[in-house]
Amino acid sequence: MAPTAPKPAPSGAVHEVGVDELFFSTTDSRGVIERSNDVFVRLSHYEREQLGGAPHNIIRHPVMPGGAFRAMWDTLEEGAPFAAYVRNLAANGSEYDVLATVTPLPGGGYLSVRTRPVVEELYGTATAVYADARALEDERLAAGATRRDAALDGAGRILELLAGEGIEDYENFQNTVLPAEVARREELSAGFPARPGASGPLASRLEAVTAVSRALETRMAQQDELAGLAHDLRRASRRLARSVEDPALTPEAVAALDRSDDRVAPLAQPLDLWLQMQSIVRANVTRLQGSLTDLERNVGRTRFRVALARLHATMTATFLVELLDGGADASPDEAREALEDVDLLTSALDDGVVRLGEQAREHTRIAALTATTIEETRRVLEIPRQLLSLWTAGGGSDVAGLPERAAALSRAAERTVSSTDELLERLGTLAEQCRSVDVASDEAGLRESLLALRGEPVTA
Repeated sequence: MAPTAPKPAPSGAVHEVGVDELFFSTTDSRGVIERSNDVFVRLSHYEREQLGGAPHNIIRHPVMPGGAFRAMWDTLEEGAPFAAYVRNLAANGSEYDVLATVTPLPGGGYLSVRTRPVVEELYGTATAVYADARALEDERLAAGATRRDAALDGAGRILELLAGEGIEDYENFQNTVLPAEVARREELSAGFPARPGASGPLASRLEAVTAVSRALETRMAQQDELAGLAHDLRRASRRLARSVEDPALTPEAVAALDRSDDRVAPLAQPLDLWLQMQSIVRANVTRLQGSLTDLERNVGRTRFRVALARLHATMTATFLVELLDGGADASPDEAREALEDVDLLTSALDDGVVRLGEQAREHTRIAALTATTIEETRRVLEIPRQLLSLWTAGGGSDVAGLPERAAALSRAAERTVSSTDELLERLGTLAEQCRSVDVASDEAGLRESLLALRGEPVTA
C-alpha cells in the first residue's frame, strides 16, 4: 500500500550507492511499484509494504526537472528503453544518485534497474543540464504554467543544452552514457556475481546468466569496433563532400577561361564535364552521408542494447546470489515471488537479446547499402575524374606556362583528383570492414544460455 506519511523534505544528507549495489523495481503501466529487491528497500529507507502500490515518484527528488521524466515517458510510450541520471530522495530525507534504466516488459509494465554513476564527465554534464532545466521550470510554474507545460519547456531546454554540447538529441546522449557507465562500472566492480559452491535450480540459472554475460562481452567488443569504423566513415565522407565541392572549381571561374588560348582549351573540357556531373555527384554524396548517418545511429542503438543487456544480466546474477544467500529462510510464498522476480528479469533480458538480433539484421542491411552507395559514387566520379587525371598526368599540373586563372583551376583539379581517389579508396576499405564484422556471432550459444536461464531444457 502507498505510504500515509507526507513526502520528506531533503535534509542535505547524502548516501552513496556502492559500485556492486545494483537494484531493481517493477511497475505497472502507470508507474506504480509492484516489485523490488532488498537493495532498493534499504537505499530508499521505506518499508517494503510502503513501496508496494506506491507511485515510483515517491522517491523523486525535487531538484529533478519534470522535463527529464517527460522525455522518459515519451521514449517508453514508443516501446523503447530509457536511461538517465537521476537523484532520488529517501524516506529519511537523504539523497542518492543513480544511473537509472527503464525497460518496457514483454507482458506489460516496466523494469527499472539502477546503478551508481561512475563516469564523472557525463554525470557532470547531466547535472548541469538538469539544474538549468529545473530553474526554467520553476520560472514557468511561478508565472502560472501547469506542471505539464513546465515539464514540456524543461524537456525542450534539455535538448537545447545537449545540442550546445554537440549532442544531437537525447537518444544520442543515452547511447553514449549507458555503454560508458556499464563498462566503467565493470572495471570498478569486484567481479560478476558468483557462488561457485552453490547447487540447485538457482545455481543453474546463475551459471546460465554468467554464460549470457560472457557472450554479451564479445558483442560489445564488436560494437566498439563498429563505432570506430562508423566514425571514420563519417569523417571520410565529410572530407569527400568538401573535396567534390572545391570552391575554386565554380561555373563562373570555368566560364571565364579564355578558350581561344591553346594552352587553356585542353583544361576546359574536363572541367566542363566535371561541372555537368556535379549535381549527380552531389546527390550520391548526400545519399552516402545519409547511409552513414543511419549506420552510425544503428551502431549507437546496438551498443546501448548490448550495454542494457549486460546490465540486466548482472542484475539477474546479483538477485540470484541474493536469493542463494538468503533463500533458506524464505517461506513458500516468498520463494514463489522470488522466482517470479527472476522470471521478470529473465524476460527483460530475453527480449533485449531479441532486439539485438533485429539490430544485427539492420546493421547488415545498412552496411550493404553503404558499400553499394560508395561503389556507385566511385562509378559516377570515374569519367570526369579520368579526364582530370589525363590533364594532370599530361603535364597540365605544370602551371608555369598557364595564365593565372587557368593555373588556379589546374591546381584545384589536381587536388580534386588526388583527394577523391584517396577518399573513395578509404571509404571502400572501411565499408568492407563494417560488412565483415559478424554481429550475430555465437547466436546459437546465446539462445541456449537464455533457455537454461529460463529453466527450459536445452536441446542439441
